Amino acid sequence: MRLTSLAQALSLSTAAILLIACGSDSDSDTTPIIRDVTPPLLSTSSDFTDRTTVVAASFIFGKVQDTGGVQSLTYQVNDKPAQAITLDSDGKFDAVIRLGLGANKITLVAKDTAGNNTTSTKTVYLGDSIAAGGSHTGAIKEGQLYGWGRNNFGQTGLGSVTKLSDNNSVVQIHPDTPTLMNNAPKDLVSLSFNQNYSVAIAQDGKVYSWGDDKFGQLGRGSLGHDNCSRLCRFDIGAIGGINNALTVSAGYNHNLILTQDGTVWAMGSNSQGQLGDGTTNDSNTPVKVDFSSVADIGRIVQVAASSSSSYALDDQGQVWGWGSDSYANLGKGLACTVANNCLNKNPVPVRIMVMTDTTTDEKVTQLATGRDHVLALTNKESVYAWGLNASSQLGYYDGEDKNGAAINWEKTIITPTKLPWFTNKEVNRVYANGNSSYVVLDNGKVYPWGTFGETNSAGRTIYNDLDEPTDTLPSLTNIDNMAMGALHLIAKDRSESLYTWGWSFEGSIGSKIVTNIWMYNVPFPISLPSQATVS
Repeated sequence: MRLTSLAQALSLSTAAILLIACGSDSDSDTTPIIRDVTPPLLSTSSDFTDRTTVVAASFIFGKVQDTGGVQSLTYQVNDKPAQAITLDSDGKFDAVIRLGLGANKITLVAKDTAGNNTTSTKTVYLGDSIAAGGSHTGAIKEGQLYGWGRNNFGQTGLGSVTKLSDNNSVVQIHPDTPTLMNNAPKDLVSLSFNQNYSVAIAQDGKVYSWGDDKFGQLGRGSLGHDNCSRLCRFDIGAIGGINNALTVSAGYNHNLILTQDGTVWAMGSNSQGQLGDGTTNDSNTPVKVDFSSVADIGRIVQVAASSSSSYALDDQGQVWGWGSDSYANLGKGLACTVANNCLNKNPVPVRIMVMTDTTTDEKVTQLATGRDHVLALTNKESVYAWGLNASSQLGYYDGEDKNGAAINWEKTIITPTKLPWFTNKEVNRVYANGNSSYVVLDNGKVYPWGTFGETNSAGRTIYNDLDEPTDTLPSLTNIDNMAMGALHLIAKDRSESLYTWGWSFEGSIGSKIVTNIWMYNVPFPISLPSQATVS
């Protein structure tokens, strides 16, 4: 996140001045008046760019410089009142800007002591307009939901259970290509899918859910289930009591919702305490995560759910976790085994010490969770990781580097550990699911590691774990956002084009050309239809 000038390409040492001579004749004394007409130089981190999709508050840092002195720096989000940003003695700043759901216009205004202003305006989007689950996929376009892929629990949003073999040449029944879901709200802003269920947030802050509901992860109570192989819901219905959602994170069998007031709500499976309410009782309605036992916690700005663990990031850059600790998910420095009889669950949040050096200003700005591993991106371009490493999803489990030298990291990384690959790499965002990890750099390049499968010439799927981030997807460029399913992915570039790749099952890739080719790791372009294809 290098600092980039957003105001002008001028040197402070050659700042322009205006000289005005006073007096009307040669006998009069003339006193030159030096008037500063040069606006201050405003620089910010390079990830503060237009069209960037974010999952948390906007953490920005930078510097304001002016030879005559800086008076103030303020920010404004959309039409809300301007807020002051504190500058240190060198003009540096490190601010957390709270965002609203959807598009946010952020305006920074730097003012010097002479009254000159420099203004920088950027637009960022809070929320994910694409999503991937076990084998189903979705995207939002102009507020409307498009779904495709596996639908054995109604998770695409079609309103019924279907399978690929239902399709025939006359009428399409199963959505193996992007299909407009007519029964969904028309003002959706953000999606989160996992396994066999789906969650979405509408512009008004209401949360909608559909699909598998065996553990109550849809949060809609005990009544009204549809007939499928286990509890499920075909209709896209609202979760009661949630009217101001900001972000949502669908875990494997539980679901987390962050509301605009900083409250975290949880629902679904709770066998490992992943709902964070102090119990291990499942809940089919939202329960409030209990942070009352922790000190010095800031306002929560992101939530992330994994298989049986939960995480939250606050506006101070601190990470909190609760639920399963079976694979050192909570980063305590101890791997749970029968021999050490460790506590393998925490039903209330605990602090995860990602950085132990408190003398620096490094802080976590974003989290991503796989099945049982966690990635944490900081404002210093560092990525920390901990948890399960059986497929090198953190790196180098019984592996080797690019020069063939053997490197043997542990199967479980028990404390947050700085990964070695990202110095000067300008990481924009981290992603994880299953036993795989990804980063997207500021330049839009994508690098995966961990589980990575490909289909060989005989049509068989071969899984080769990537021991370190590898450029296996060179055709993907200018990527703004991604979503990871269990083994398939969808990405959106900065021109709004969509691409899918990975495990092709029941139409999860969204193209008839690659339906059920299994591991199709050549990103395929996807187009969303402009009108309904539902019969």
